[in-house]
Amino acid sequence: MQQTTDQDIHKQLKEATLFLAEYASTLMAVGAQTSRIQLNTVRMARSMGYHISLLIFPKTLTITLQDSEQNHSYTYIKKTPALPLNFKVNMKLSQLSWNAFDERLPLKEQWARLKAIVTERRESPWLVLLLVSLANASFCRLFDGNLTSMAIVFVATLVGFLLRQQLTKRGMNHLAVFTLCAFVSTMIGVTDYLFFHGGTEDISLGTSMLYLVPGVPLINGVMDIVDNHVLDGLSRLTGALLLIICIALGLSGTVILFGIDPTTFTSVTRPDIVTATIADGLFAAVAAIGFAIISNPPRKALLICALLACVGHGVRYFLMHNAAMPLDQVTASTIAGFAIGLLAVPFAMRIHCPAECFAFPSLLPMVPGMFAYKAIRDLINIVRLPDEYTVEYVARFFHNGSLTVLVMFGMVVGCIIPIFIFHRQSFSVTRG
Repeated sequence: MQQTTDQDIHKQLKEATLFLAEYASTLMAVGAQTSRIQLNTVRMARSMGYHISLLIFPKTLTITLQDSEQNHSYTYIKKTPALPLNFKVNMKLSQLSWNAFDERLPLKEQWARLKAIVTERRESPWLVLLLVSLANASFCRLFDGNLTSMAIVFVATLVGFLLRQQLTKRGMNHLAVFTLCAFVSTMIGVTDYLFFHGGTEDISLGTSMLYLVPGVPLINGVMDIVDNHVLDGLSRLTGALLLIICIALGLSGTVILFGIDPTTFTSVTRPDIVTATIADGLFAAVAAIGFAIISNPPRKALLICALLACVGHGVRYFLMHNAAMPLDQVTASTIAGFAIGLLAVPFAMRIHCPAECFAFPSLLPMVPGMFAYKAIRDLINIVRLPDEYTVEYVARFFHNGSLTVLVMFGMVVGCIIPIFIFHRQSFSVTRG
């Protein structure tokens, strides 16, 4: 009789472990932070009456489940599946953890809900394509591109993102996809130098491929490191860096092919800072909606993304350009990120959605894409130009590269400070 009982306990532990491994690995794949994965999975294990030990690695996770008396255990190693970013799945799986905890859902019901959530249809790819193209055109405007540049960037993004969708659907390696898409988009962006001469040719080329910048992995990586999940954070940052290198390779192909040397950058002076700040915020709102929809957030979060991006980018622009006490971009980005994070928490509580589902996309228009582009350009020039220019471009490369890192780190840290201050509220907003 005792052997049969032990077998039953072992079977129950195995079934629960397999489910929790699938649940946690899905959260990891769709872009949830490591802290949220741990909290949600531990909560679900406790709802079943089990003790859990969870080790999350970049490509795998290990779960050890023990019964309430800790006489039996089961360990399982699960590989993280290859899934696209999906904030809607993040939200609904977080809700599922609270449903399981509050309602003591049976395991069969939890499996059914998990499968239904994962197989839910994403937004129409044509809608995503259009919004991303509008977003990158707005991004071009944020860097002072004129209407000609915005039109060129719209077309470059439309063609490049459509290519990305089709190549990804056919299972091509994502590094090769990013390289090809960057090359195709910059080939269209360079037409401003070759044919149109619209006046902001450098902005046309520099922003034509910025829709590819992996903003969410960069933000998640910084957040994981700040939250002491250093290994996972470094892994996400390394993956994002590889994608940026692929973007650089695509850009290099275009620059070398046409012999373009965009060493000067357009600088536009706007005399009325209030009007300029409002315009900047509105274009940032459009960019946030387009960049957000790539990650498939809940629709109710899209308008909040636009509002937060408008406020955050407007705050940053005003702080950098006011005559009384202009701030540097790192400090202004940190303050703007803090404003976004501070607003994100009450909105998250209002609509019962994780704050990062709209806080992170709201940060994307502030991603220092042009600094990254300048650093890439300087790196290309180090290789292409004669030795007497090497020292100059090495200095420029480290200057622009350092600014990219500092602005990115500052805005993310500023955003997550309110989330950490209101930690309990931030990680329980999906509780019905």
